[in-house]
This record gives sequence, structure tokens and C-alpha cells, in this order.
Amino acid sequence: MTAPNISASDLWKKTVDRVKDRVNHRSLWEVMEKAVGIAVEGDTFIVGLNARNFNEAGHMNVSEHRNAIEQAASSFAGRPLKVRIIEGDTLADWTTTKARDERVAAMQSATYQRRDRDEAAAQNWDTLYDYVSRAYSALPMRTLPQSKSRYLTDMLYVLSDSMNQLYPEQPDESTERLLARVVEKVAGNADVPATLVCLELDRLRSWQRQNPG
Repeated sequence: MTAPNISASDLWKKTVDRVKDRVNHRSLWEVMEKAVGIAVEGDTFIVGLNARNFNEAGHMNVSEHRNAIEQAASSFAGRPLKVRIIEGDTLADWTTTKARDERVAAMQSATYQRRDRDEAAAQNWDTLYDYVSRAYSALPMRTLPQSKSRYLTDMLYVLSDSMNQLYPEQPDESTERLLARVVEKVAGNADVPATLVCLELDRLRSWQRQNPG
């Protein structure tokens, strides 16, 4: 028998009776009797246990028991339902839980977005690192000091152009380390201190800001 318009409370009572008929597990029966049906939202049946008893929810989360509960609830609701068990036994508790879920989801989204940005930046810095490496490998007579000097000059302009895209006004530690990695590669290829590369890069960028276009 199905009852599509059954209340959450009555749905849970019927579900408890059905599961008790079909599953021989006294601890499960006892914790289900302590729980209450709070709401049905979409395809989810919200069932609550107060804080004193919430540690017993594990009996309902056992795969076999959860399947029995969901099958019973679905049969009385007249459609497939998934059961979610929350701490609390009122509609207000469910509202609080949903608000907490939204905050967690927002934080996770922000974390994923930040991770995506960091990974994209790392890939771009990695591309730059590969470029300065290949440029040195392709440099004619690269062991000669004049060749290294031309390479350094070219790479300073490359670094400056790349920083316009990759280096924000207030860089974080990750960005600083990514830039340092490329600078150290250029410095090693040019056979000069990395500090000198940074000094010349700062001078070039200062000059470019004063002479745009």
C-alpha cells in the first residue's frame, strides 16, 4: 500500500514497523523508535535523533539496515527515497543542518577554486621555466660570456612580460617561490647570482612602468 501524501512523522512510524517485521535486530529497533521523521525534501527523507542518542545512529547506517529502511520508506511514500540521519529531532534542527551544509559547500568551493588557480599558475610558471631552459639550450656558443649576457638580457624581458600575467600586486608565498625557481634557472644558465637577476629585473620593470608603450 502506498501513501504519496503521508506526513514525515507517519512515514517514519510505518517504516519502523515494517523494518521491525523484516529485520531481527533489537538494537536497530530501539534506535529507530528513538528517531523521528522530520521532513521529505526531494528524494531525501530526513530522520532525526536527538543529541543524547545520536551516537546510536550507526545501527541505522549499517548497509543492510539502511537498505531495509529505505526500501520500507520508499514503499510507503510511493517513490524511491534516500534516508539522511541528522543530529536533532525538529524541523529547526534540519534548517540548521542545511545552513551548515551550505557553509561547508561554500568553503569547499572556495578551496577548489583556489586550488585550481594555484594549479593553473603553477602550470604557467612551469611553462615559463621550460621556455627559459629551452632558450638556453638553443643558444649558439652558449659557453661564451657574451652569449650568456645576451641570453640574460632576453630572459629579463621574457620574465617581465610573464610577470605582467602571472605575478599579482600582492603575491603570496607560492607565487614568490614559483618566480624564484625561474629566476634561479636563468641565473644558473647565465652564470650570475640570482640576486643580480632580480636586481636587473626590478630595474627593467621600473623603467617599463616609467616608459609605457
